[in-house]
Amino acid sequence: MSEEPRGFDLLFKGAHIADGTGGKVFQADLAIKGDRIEEIGGLSAAQAQRIIPAHEFILAPGFVDMHGHSDYQILARPEADSKVLQGITCEIAGNCGYSAAPVSGELFKERAESCKKLLGLEIKFSTLDEYLEQVQSLKPGINFAPLVGYNTLRAGAMGYKTGSPSRLEMKEIKVALEQALDQGAFGMSAGLAYAPACYSKRDELFSCASSVTRAKGFFACHIRSEGRGLIEAVQEMLDIAAGSGVSLEISHLKTSEKENWAKLDRVFELIESAQESGLKVRADRYPYLAAFTGLSSILPEWVFAGTRDDYLSRLREDASRQKIKEDVENLHPDPGYLGRVVLAEVFDPDMKHLEGMSIEQAAEECGQSPMDVALDLLAGDGESPTAIYHTMSEQNLFRILQKEWVMIGSDSAVRSREGVLSKGKPHPRAFGTFPRILAYAVRQKQILSLEDAIKKMTSDPCHMAGIKDRGRIQKGFFADLVLFDPEKIQDRATYEDPHQFPEGIEMVVVNGKVAAEKGRLSSQRAGKILRRSE
Repeated sequence: MSEEPRGFDLLFKGAHIADGTGGKVFQADLAIKGDRIEEIGGLSAAQAQRIIPAHEFILAPGFVDMHGHSDYQILARPEADSKVLQGITCEIAGNCGYSAAPVSGELFKERAESCKKLLGLEIKFSTLDEYLEQVQSLKPGINFAPLVGYNTLRAGAMGYKTGSPSRLEMKEIKVALEQALDQGAFGMSAGLAYAPACYSKRDELFSCASSVTRAKGFFACHIRSEGRGLIEAVQEMLDIAAGSGVSLEISHLKTSEKENWAKLDRVFELIESAQESGLKVRADRYPYLAAFTGLSSILPEWVFAGTRDDYLSRLREDASRQKIKEDVENLHPDPGYLGRVVLAEVFDPDMKHLEGMSIEQAAEECGQSPMDVALDLLAGDGESPTAIYHTMSEQNLFRILQKEWVMIGSDSAVRSREGVLSKGKPHPRAFGTFPRILAYAVRQKQILSLEDAIKKMTSDPCHMAGIKDRGRIQKGFFADLVLFDPEKIQDRATYEDPHQFPEGIEMVVVNGKVAAEKGRLSSQRAGKILRRSE
């Protein structure tokens, strides 16, 4: 029998398909109808509104950013340039304990002021539902899957107080968590290296993790320490997972600072022993050797306790500044440490010229000691500059990426080459993470096969998060796809010049619509809010 002609919206002809399962690449045609993959196979007689010759390219599921931070930035730049143009079609947001919602009271005021000042945004939502409705109303360029942040929940219930929550405060935290889970959050995140979650005890985290387990979500955690206390921090989370039964994701697994690089073997032993005992434990990682976070992360925990005025007073008063300097020296005894901390974005206009300098270079520029410059920057206008921390080992990066339970995440928010999100010198991972995996880890260093790399960027994160009908090339799945040249795909963003889009990506399709082609966004923004469902 001859094949009946069929009409499709898009038809990729002769593509080399990496389907996201880890199976071998195979050649086939692929047809899209509406927002779904309609057919895969030999479709020589098929008709379509548009036919894309794909014989020279790899066709993969759209990349899923397992660890994103676009919670507010997606409101400022719904086009999501830096995500779409590197092949990302879905972001799991709300990581490291910081979600945009739920917020109320003093926390709402604090966030609203910061968003107005830094992003020009008016914050009008309170609940997760209201926030997600606002994102969807802007027609985002990518699919968006939210987590609820424990730091946000704790700050909302009790501010930045140290110590354990009272019974009433814990009830407020749990009610807000369970409401967010009911409204579709895929799970909870925590940033235990940051205030106020750094003050949390194991019992409160266990209680919240148990709620996440009952909701069939997962728990993504930036652990308390990625350096000196790394092993203890990993063990803490494994104990919480064992007691609560929660599916655990360790965020951006790393060994920070040279004296801690040798701890990786023990970390692997702990995680893999937990997996053998039946726990679901995974991790994510980005393919770079430098971290990116607020400059305030150099400070000891006690500095953040109380109100914002308390925090700023400690940064400005001579006695507390001296104590901070002593504690930072104890926390980071390597005399070259501040020479590896590079200012990424400075919000005080009088200090803007220091962007791209290390703290030591900024100190020379200003004629001060490195710590005095750092404290002045933090105390200046009340907004913490961001910084890049060059503290990691390439060998350890390779070993982490090669673990079959490690997924890929950018640990970055949406950025752009224009507008409010084009400022500063952000980490190049914002523009290059996923192409870099394919160029650096697959083609250049050959530490991953193409098939395994694609799996880590597609079906693995969807499986971890419980995102259905995405992450694989399969008939009936949503048509989130990326078409790229495996010999030409390349990240171009650098630490010195980060606002550079990658090369070698021919087309990105989001929910059946062409979102980008040959390195340029289309006018179609077809992203959807994704919600967890049992």
